[in-house]
Amino acid sequence: MVLLLVPFQSAAEEYAYRGWIIQGFGAYLRNPWPAILVGAAAFAASHGYTGWGIVYVFAFGMLMGWLAVRTGGLEAPIALHATNNIVAFGVVAASGDMGSAMEQGEVPWESLIGSAVQFAVFGIGVLIIARKWAIQTVSR
Repeated sequence: MVLLLVPFQSAAEEYAYRGWIIQGFGAYLRNPWPAILVGAAAFAASHGYTGWGIVYVFAFGMLMGWLAVRTGGLEAPIALHATNNIVAFGVVAASGDMGSAMEQGEVPWESLIGSAVQFAVFGIGVLIIARKWAIQTVSR
């Protein structure tokens, strides 16, 4: 069920926070960063994390907003979001404790280190591919 449903959930969040919000604000601004900030803040506010968990979700939203702007589409943010959530829910499902899968709250600061590495590797990888393939970010 995780493999079947989580990609749709991830894509829906990306359409809302990176698609509609960034495009809605971005249409009126020269610089995309205010729209990326608003999208990331809305994304973080829609999750139930506290403390370092909010930092994690906000940084995740910032990276995905930047990827959407840099690649000119939602494919990269959806791929990262779906992979992140499938791994997270998959680990919980493998442990047999799906009752705690939707619990959000405090996240230890140590978990941000692994997330920062994940974000950097994925972001740099997408940037390299985007440059190599000369991806157009603006339609002509």
